[in-house]
Amino acid sequence: MKIINFISGKDLGGPKQSFVLYSKSLSDMGEEVISVVRKGAAIEPILNEMDLPVHTVTYSRLTQYLFNKSAVKNIQNIMQPLQADVIFVHKQSDFKMVREAVGAAVKIIGVMHSFNFNAKYIEYIDTLVAVSEPVKQYLIANNYKGSVLVIPNMVNVTTNPSYKDMPEIPLIGTMGVFRRNKNFHILIQSLSILKRKNIPFRAVIAGEGRAKLELLYLRWKYNLSNELTIRGWISNNERDKFLDDLDIFVLCSTKETFGMVVIEAMARMKRVIATICGGPEHIITHGKDGYLIESGSAELLANQIIYAIQRNQEADNIPDNALNTIMGHYSTEAVSKSLQSLIRST
Repeated sequence: MKIINFISGKDLGGPKQSFVLYSKSLSDMGEEVISVVRKGAAIEPILNEMDLPVHTVTYSRLTQYLFNKSAVKNIQNIMQPLQADVIFVHKQSDFKMVREAVGAAVKIIGVMHSFNFNAKYIEYIDTLVAVSEPVKQYLIANNYKGSVLVIPNMVNVTTNPSYKDMPEIPLIGTMGVFRRNKNFHILIQSLSILKRKNIPFRAVIAGEGRAKLELLYLRWKYNLSNELTIRGWISNNERDKFLDDLDIFVLCSTKETFGMVVIEAMARMKRVIATICGGPEHIITHGKDGYLIESGSAELLANQIIYAIQRNQEADNIPDNALNTIMGHYSTEAVSKSLQSLIRST
């Protein structure tokens, strides 16, 4: 079966990481998969490094929304000669455009990565996949009457992670797009509380985005220059190493439909602290394979970090339990079987 995997976004956020794993896992299972991305997308070199076939299509977002026929024609010129049996489309606003490009005969599977529903796009696909139960419930709450299949995002456990004892000076870290809703400012405030309480630590925040200047200012404001490093994007080749160096991984977002970085960190046997913000509470069982806290409180986050740092039997068991959770539910081996069953039944 020939499959096209299409995404239009250019950044390296969670949906794009998931997109790469769709292509890789289905290819590993013997399917013929061609990735189609916009020219200049950050994931294009990643796909090339993995020796996964990739085609690029050129159009601007302005072209897509204002001059739809031009964007459709460009996509048509790429996709029609490939003669795919199934097309995965990872952005709702692209559903109509892809359908107009390939016609009615090709099966289109739409993948919903966000809390965002527009009925006028959904009618153009054959099957709808939600990356988490909260996304499915969001669709139902917004009066979507069709069937929704939940297939979670996946993580590739490439090398064997190893358990790390909590050191005297733990390394606390996170990564993602520097946006306000990611609440990295809350993490910095919590680090200032640790410093005020004389808790030794080091910390790193990795990523890029519009909020970077604010984060640099907060590091200066709270006098954390010696403790906190703010660095750029972590490449795919560096992600395991970055996570392996950490002792505690923190996700403190206001809203996440899934939380790709959560399963990446758990797969490296990290003690993960995540906010209850949509996706993480459906992945983590508090106190068993990670920790959950309410969003928006630096004090709560600081207290949970202190608790995770303390040596106790519960904290010592979390890394092993986290890996078991990933291998059972979120590994490429587990999730790709669901994807393969889906395309066989479409």
